[in-house]
Parts: sequence; structure tokens; C-alpha cells
Amino acid sequence: MKTSLRFLFFIGLSILIAVSFAGCSKEAGPDKSVDVSAMITALKSPDKDARENACVELAKAKESAAPAVTGLIELLKHSEPETRRLAAYALQEIGPKAAAAIPALQELLNDSERTVITQVINSLRSIDPKSVPAENVPNVELNLSSAINVGAF
Repeated sequence: MKTSLRFLFFIGLSILIAVSFAGCSKEAGPDKSVDVSAMITALKSPDKDARENACVELAKAKESAAPAVTGLIELLKHSEPETRRLAAYALQEIGPKAAAAIPALQELLNDSERTVITQVINSLRSIDPKSVPAENVPNVELNLSSAINVGAF
């Protein structure tokens, strides 16, 4: 009796573990509920929050948001650093279908904001790893050096 209970316990535990890890290895797919055409329109909004929310929503749509690449490239030139960063983030999530944005992203490697530069590097890696410059990017290197000097590492 004890042996059969142990056996059932281990079978139940094994099933529970297998079920709990079943979805862990899968990367989340695109959010098909995002209205890409409405978000493309929102990218042109004079309202900062509407533009930035559109970037986030387009990022959720992943490669399905490829039609928004042109609008996102325009936002890479925006005066607000957070808008530039979120546009670059959306391009990262679109991935290789955002290849047309590579030249505009590479121009942003000289941005004055480190958060923008860091996002641009991640975006370039996602779109085409060969597009990331081999040399160090000064602001990012300075950021790492500063972190080491204050004992963050």
C-alpha cells in the first residue's frame, strides 16, 4: 500500500512539474489584438502619451507591426529622449523586419542620452547583429566605467 501511494505521489508530482514548465521555454508571440493601423496613426499624435503608448503597443505586436517601421523611424528624430527610446524599443521587438531602420538607429549611437544609446544597441542586435559597431560607444563605456568606480560591480 505504501509503495503504491509513493508511486502515485511521484507520478502526480512529475505531472505537476511538467505542466508548470510547459510554457516556460516558449517566447511570447505577437499580440494579435493590437490595432496596428490605429497605432501608426497614434505615432503622429501631438500628445506625448499617445505616441509613447503607441510605441509600446506596437512592440507587443512584434513582427506584425512591420508596417509601422516608417513611422517609428520618424520618432527616432523626436526631441523627447523617452520617445526616441520607445521607438527604438518597438523596432527591436519587430526584429529583422525593421531592417530599414538600421541607418537611423546607427545615427542615434551618438545620442546625448545613455538610455537611448543602450536601447539602440539592443535594437540593432535584434534587427541585425552585424549592424552593431565593433568599436566602443563612448557614452555607454563611460556609463559602465562610472558604475565600476562607484562600486556597483
